Amino acid sequence: MAKMGYVALALVAIFCIVHVQGLSDDVEAAWEQFQAHHPSSTKSHTDAAKRKGNFVKTHEMIQQHNKNKNAAYQLEHNDFSVMDDEEKKRYTGAKAPSGSRFLIADNLDASMRQLPTSLDYRTNACLAPVKNQGSCGSCWAFTAIAPLEFAQCNKTKTSVVLSEQQLVDCDPNDGGCNGGWYTNAWSYLMGGSAKQSAYSYTAVKGTCKFSTSTIGSTVATYGSVASKSPSSMQAALVRYGPLSVAITVINSFYSYKSGVYTDVACDNLGVNHGVVVVGYGNLSGIDYWIVRNSWGAGWGSSGYILIQRGVNKCSIESYPAAIASVV
Repeated sequence: MAKMGYVALALVAIFCIVHVQGLSDDVEAAWEQFQAHHPSSTKSHTDAAKRKGNFVKTHEMIQQHNKNKNAAYQLEHNDFSVMDDEEKKRYTGAKAPSGSRFLIADNLDASMRQLPTSLDYRTNACLAPVKNQGSCGSCWAFTAIAPLEFAQCNKTKTSVVLSEQQLVDCDPNDGGCNGGWYTNAWSYLMGGSAKQSAYSYTAVKGTCKFSTSTIGSTVATYGSVASKSPSSMQAALVRYGPLSVAITVINSFYSYKSGVYTDVACDNLGVNHGVVVVGYGNLSGIDYWIVRNSWGAGWGSSGYILIQRGVNKCSIESYPAAIASVV
């Protein structure tokens, strides 16, 4: 009996060694592949061991999640896979202000009675291509500019691309790469928003170079949409176009690939990132918002993510706001 026990223990030990070796081989293969496809994220850094360690943690998270057949969304490796938490934070930057907010309420009730079952502005000629904020906490600026570009184009029927860098350099209400808020930015942009061609993005705060001769649009009126009211957000999307919102970004969000994002870990936490809602729909029975991010077209689904709608997922329905009119 003792011999049988030893044999059983030996077999278990061998199985564990083989299993661990298999996992190790899988990680090594994934790491080699990642380095080949993301050379700027790996080879140019002296802290290679640390970055590989970050990759291994991310890889384990992705593998564990994607094995779940009931998962509504899938994860993948991207440039964030080798970053630590402090590096990732530089790609967010929403800082919610305290105090009351002006509420847009005109005619939204009427719009609610005739809401389309789905809406998607991603292919609308007035929505500029997805941009990339880089490692500057300026998401708030990108969240402010996209709806303004849309509103201006919608009024004049001519597309326009505006400057986030002007906000980073010049807006006294916000903190440049240290964070800010989209309605604060709109308050400043009542003095005019420069065209991007005249004021290009650098991802660092510099000296303000704004000139009124470069204005491409000017905010006239803006306000908040009712908080935690998905139908009000839908009505505002129909009436005004893309909405600025704030969300809570956690680790799984950085690795999003496809599907409807439903991670419960982001709920009931403070918001830290500004994004833009550009539509809504339903996938496999799950209602979603179509959300435009500012991490480039290589992230997520061509720069977009679908986030569960109607449950205030990641606080997305807490701080919606819209530009009502432009000059």
